[in-house]
Amino acid sequence: MTTIREFTDPVLAGIVLSFLQDNEIEATLADENAAAWARARLLVPIRLQVPDSQAQQALELLRTFDDAPSSEE
Repeated sequence: MTTIREFTDPVLAGIVLSFLQDNEIEATLADENAAAWARARLLVPIRLQVPDSQAQQALELLRTFDDAPSSEE
């Protein structure tokens, strides 16, 4: 497994996880329970992990996710 992104916001981590899974990437979140501890979020980020064989594809998908216009624009 390869960590492709880290989060301190568990909601955003879940959204990105769902986006990758909807695009057939076998993504998982590591250390997501650390977010339950108030200060742990800053010390132990939530890690988005994918199989090594899907890392490049996942990173490309995340670029499109990051470039998508938000509803705030």
